[in-house]
Amino acid sequence: MTLMHPWWLVFALLSILAYLLLSERRDDAWQYVIAAPVLGFLRAFKKRISKRHIGWLIAAVYFIALSSPSIESANKDTWRHTQGWIILADVSRSMTLTDVIPTRLSAMRNTALELAGQAQSRSVTLIVYAGDAFVITPPTYDHDIFTSSTNLLDYGIVPLDGSNVSRALSLSLSVIENSDLINSRLFVLSDTGGFSAQSSAAVARIADLGHRTDLIIFGTDETDNSGKVDLKLANGMAKNGNGVVVRSDAIGNVNYAKLDLNNRAIATNLLTQSGLTTLIWSNQSHWPLLLAIPLFLMFFYRQLRS
Repeated sequence: MTLMHPWWLVFALLSILAYLLLSERRDDAWQYVIAAPVLGFLRAFKKRISKRHIGWLIAAVYFIALSSPSIESANKDTWRHTQGWIILADVSRSMTLTDVIPTRLSAMRNTALELAGQAQSRSVTLIVYAGDAFVITPPTYDHDIFTSSTNLLDYGIVPLDGSNVSRALSLSLSVIENSDLINSRLFVLSDTGGFSAQSSAAVARIADLGHRTDLIIFGTDETDNSGKVDLKLANGMAKNGNGVVVRSDAIGNVNYAKLDLNNRAIATNLLTQSGLTTLIWSNQSHWPLLLAIPLFLMFFYRQLRS
């Protein structure tokens, strides 16, 4: 328990002291030395001023409430605006294959939109990559902006051909650092093109900083070697990133339940991340005020009887 305004407690103590000094004593021996009629008159007078005693008690409770007794409480929502989702969209040539209907790229675009729709209060970032990588949408809470950018994703928007996922992961790390995101979740939407030991190492580095990487893979096994999905590499990257691999079906459906998108418990503990701690005080002043209610009732009762 902490007093946020401790000096009010001084007035509370003075009020209690005044009450003790003015309160009447029923166990005195005046009855043996003062005639009963006189003693009755004096005690009646003391009863008339007993309302003052209650007033001092009420004042004491009031000043205790003003001192703001508080207890520390922890709340993960403190850092909810420092959580973000970063979507890395593969727009390389292999994503135009039609083994996923209508194309891998189209299914990837729909998945990106679905992820943004489930981001809730988190910021969302869109990074596209092929032979190079670019931030299309910086961290934003306006999902309409993200949707507009995602609808424009197509092969050729990155002029350099290839699948440089390592470059996209490096760019993600820059976004995290520049945006002061304490806890991020990366979603790599790809057909595993460009996955390598280098990209696995990049994912592991991101995981060491407290962020998670999940992989959503598009493509079936019914294709030639140039566009073949390598789930072994994908599983290795997901393991390094403390994430999971989810593979779409032939019509682009993704099992989002496997990603457990709305379970905040899977995130790194935000209360201690990067040395930050929450300092939230829950004011308990209402409790002494509730205790004062009987005193108020007693005060008004004696007012009516006087």
